[in-house]
Amino acid sequence: MPTVLAKCWGAMRVAALAAIVVAVCTDRVRAEVGAYLLFDMANGEIIAKHKASQPWYPASLTKLMTAYVTFAAVRDGTLRLDSPVKISLQARQQPPSRMGFALGTVITVETALRIILTKSANDVSVALAESVGGTQAAFVAAMNETARTLGMASTTFDNPHGLPNRGQITTARDMAVLMMALQSEFPDRADFFTMSGVRLGKRVLRNFNVLIRRFPGADGMKTGFICSSGFNLAASATRDGVRLGAVVLGGLTSRERDQRTAELLQKGFEAHRSGGRVVLDGFGDVDARLVHAPVSGERAALGRIADLPPGETPVVDLRPIVCGDRRPPTRYDAGTVATVEALEAQRADVLAWAIAHKAREAAIRKALSAPREPGTALTPPTRVEPPDGPARALSGEALRPAAWSAPTPVAFPAAHPNRERPKAGRLDVADFAPEGWTPAALAPPPHPLSAAGLREPLPEKPIEKALGYLGPARSLAPIAISVGGAKARPNASGPIVGGGPAPKPRARPEPPADETLAAAESDTDGG
Repeated sequence: MPTVLAKCWGAMRVAALAAIVVAVCTDRVRAEVGAYLLFDMANGEIIAKHKASQPWYPASLTKLMTAYVTFAAVRDGTLRLDSPVKISLQARQQPPSRMGFALGTVITVETALRIILTKSANDVSVALAESVGGTQAAFVAAMNETARTLGMASTTFDNPHGLPNRGQITTARDMAVLMMALQSEFPDRADFFTMSGVRLGKRVLRNFNVLIRRFPGADGMKTGFICSSGFNLAASATRDGVRLGAVVLGGLTSRERDQRTAELLQKGFEAHRSGGRVVLDGFGDVDARLVHAPVSGERAALGRIADLPPGETPVVDLRPIVCGDRRPPTRYDAGTVATVEALEAQRADVLAWAIAHKAREAAIRKALSAPREPGTALTPPTRVEPPDGPARALSGEALRPAAWSAPTPVAFPAAHPNRERPKAGRLDVADFAPEGWTPAALAPPPHPLSAAGLREPLPEKPIEKALGYLGPARSLAPIAISVGGAKARPNASGPIVGGGPAPKPRARPEPPADETLAAAESDTDGG
């Protein structure tokens, strides 16, 4: 009995959690991103926000803090960018996304950073943490100490990569604090965040942050995904000397996350020039209308990042939605259009279709409710006897070539003398009617929809596509990296952990060294 009660209580908790997640993150028919924050990277002034203090799972946004702690160690002289990072057994066993380096492989700190900030490899993140902190636990302790020092009041870390962990929590507000700290304290490391990808031999690993290639002025920073967090992105862009940052948490798809982030940055630059108010296109609209919300009016004073309160509500878990049986639709499922004019044109097409559909429905109701017309008198069918004449028609005159004539007369074959001549044409109804049956005097009346010309359906409803804020991809050369090349590190904080022989028996077989990129939406993908 206790087991049954426990199972029932567990099912009730899952159902309640799913209901809470839907209420917090969707609120409407279509799903929306869960939280966002748009701000000025120079002074932390908030331009737009939504649930900026809501606790969230950071996923691979965690690697921004991994990079910060590593940059700090290089600045303090604990190690150098050419110091060694060795792939240990613990690093080797991390789930995707991963590089799949062989046990004991050595790369440099710089190579490790470039890999985790583009491909978001979890095995390299663990190896880097072990090399910088001596042990992974010591490195995580340094991450949490740094978070407290920076004022990330709602953030805790329990690993260096962001794979699922209930102790790995942050907010959009805290991620904004970390982005500003990376900018102000390590301006000489900005190139680590602007890479379009890295090239390792023949392998080209593209940056998961597509804004680097498709949003003019984009210069950072990091994507993240696990089922419980949805699709996250912390991004920055610079135009005309103004640098803005945007944090988007809880997208249901990578396309929704990327488009919403690009929209925030695009409208943020417009608002910086005009002082207008930023409103996302159709955000939270009950009928999910794909309207364009331009920057207009006067922006309300929203304060600065440091003024936002820490998060207190329970962390949102999107696993039942993002990795459930079926995700709710997003406004980007059908694709996007590139201009406001195209958006308005398709809205006009949809409106015209709706008017025609409404008029047709009214006409159908009127035709079906009108009195039926009487049928028409039936005309008895006539028999068609085969001709006894010499020739039969071969083709119409229009199909005959000029001056053509048949070489010989074409006649019907003579009837067989021992066979009865078959009837031609249609059979009489009386030939197969039951006994005592008499034909009706009138033919049935035509269908009212046929008489009114309403049997043909309308064309398919035009598809509504959202306005897209990402441009075509730019061709950017990846950064070349290589295995090896490390030198002895100065003032080492501890020994490089791992690298010894694998235990016997192994808990599971090791993956091949040439393992390819895992699926972008894998449950364990920290990217």
